[in-house]
Amino acid sequence: MKLQNVLLVFLAVFYTGQIVAKESRPNILFVISDDQSAMHTSFAGASQLNTPGFDRLARQGAYFTHSFTGVASCAPSRASILTGKSFWRNGEAGLLFGRLKKERLVFTRLLSDAGYAVGLSGKSYLPSNQNFPSTYPIVADKEGIFDQEFKSPEKTPFGINSENYASSFIKFMQNKPKDQPFFFWLGTKEPHRIYKKGIGKENGIDPKKVTVPSFLPDNQVVRNDIADYFFEVQWADSHLQRALNYLQQIGQLNNTLVVYTSDNGMPFPRAKATSYNYGVQMPLAMMWGNKIKAGRVIEDFVNHVDFAPTFLDVAGVDIPTGLSGKSLLPILLSDKSGLVDAKRTFSLTGFERHVWARPEGEVYGRRVIHTKEWVYIHNFNPDRWPMGNPNFIASHQGVFGDVDAGPTKSFLLANKDQVEVKPFYELAFAKLPQQELYYLPTDPEQMHNVAFKPENQQILNKLKAQLMRTLLADEDPRMQGSVPWKNYPFYADKDKYLQGEYLLEYRETQTKK
Repeated sequence: MKLQNVLLVFLAVFYTGQIVAKESRPNILFVISDDQSAMHTSFAGASQLNTPGFDRLARQGAYFTHSFTGVASCAPSRASILTGKSFWRNGEAGLLFGRLKKERLVFTRLLSDAGYAVGLSGKSYLPSNQNFPSTYPIVADKEGIFDQEFKSPEKTPFGINSENYASSFIKFMQNKPKDQPFFFWLGTKEPHRIYKKGIGKENGIDPKKVTVPSFLPDNQVVRNDIADYFFEVQWADSHLQRALNYLQQIGQLNNTLVVYTSDNGMPFPRAKATSYNYGVQMPLAMMWGNKIKAGRVIEDFVNHVDFAPTFLDVAGVDIPTGLSGKSLLPILLSDKSGLVDAKRTFSLTGFERHVWARPEGEVYGRRVIHTKEWVYIHNFNPDRWPMGNPNFIASHQGVFGDVDAGPTKSFLLANKDQVEVKPFYELAFAKLPQQELYYLPTDPEQMHNVAFKPENQQILNKLKAQLMRTLLADEDPRMQGSVPWKNYPFYADKDKYLQGEYLLEYRETQTKK
């Protein structure tokens, strides 16, 4: 054979190999709900809740028992997912109504640069003043506007966003080049409040049979509120189901890493915008054909900052140095259950500010270390109200503005002086000591602070030292005595916040519905 022909054959094999490698690169479907605690899937045993999409991921892939968001506030949580850095390292993006500056490196841009089609539907990095960076500009923007083509064909109930997230995903798949690998962010706006009162019961969720957490009063108001929340959890799950079915139909499911989680916990007192487990412990299940051995239950502590390096690692893209998170790929590809990585025995979370809930936008600093048995919370500002001031109206949330407005909150406020309600009111809104310590085996819902018991001082000091040492290594400004968050811009109509206009608009909407 002539040298020229040999060369042509070699080049053909070489380039064919490249094309095959490119076409076989795995896809990634990332499904993230809005305000869902880890405990609230049917796989986790939540009574009256049915989440077959999530359950399928958990059965056919891996279920994570200790997955945490770094901060129980939606936009800061999502920013950490995008950057792979703890919220305290994300500047303005570490706050709700903040900004993720364009110079900050996000994994979606790296995937796009590597040849991935990147798309989204529903809620992305919000609320903020900047859209989710996407190379395929479909549907949502910061004002919540979406292409009418993707609107749900059925009339959606009050409180449910009318965008058909799964249809947006299908449209994305139909428009991208057939052989191009993809990353798609499917962000439901459920189960975020507002809820249509009674919608859970209307759809077969029996309020009498739901499980009420110990930190909430067990009465009809709260049970109905939880049932309505459950309905919206199921709505989010239905879009995961449709996306899975479509991928299976087109033969792409086995080559797609599918991930389901949430940004923060349920929008109830002592959950969202706190550092207790109902606020920061997230549902997480992953499925990836035969790459992830089915039925695995993983006890490693993982955090939202681990998603960025994981997705880059799965795609074969170099992981930037200096991230807070680490790739989960070795855990996913292992055939072990239980604790796979012996170093993953704890996770850190924290908080600074959710809404504009205090005069001058004052923050409330918390840093927390979570282990299998213990939760240690360090409150940097014990002199302040942790959930916002009791006489300061914050947006549509009203007083104690870091607790979302809704029937459960309203009940606590209206009945706070009743003997049987006052303890729950205190749990939800009262000032806190500088140190909190909870022993999870006997107190899984963190009701009893045992920080001041003499027999716990050794473990308290050990956890505190571990927390502060890890925060220092991760460049938390508080470890240098700096508190920059108060001075960051607040990208919302502050005048409406201060004058309570959002509250009036919210009440008018509630009255109409």
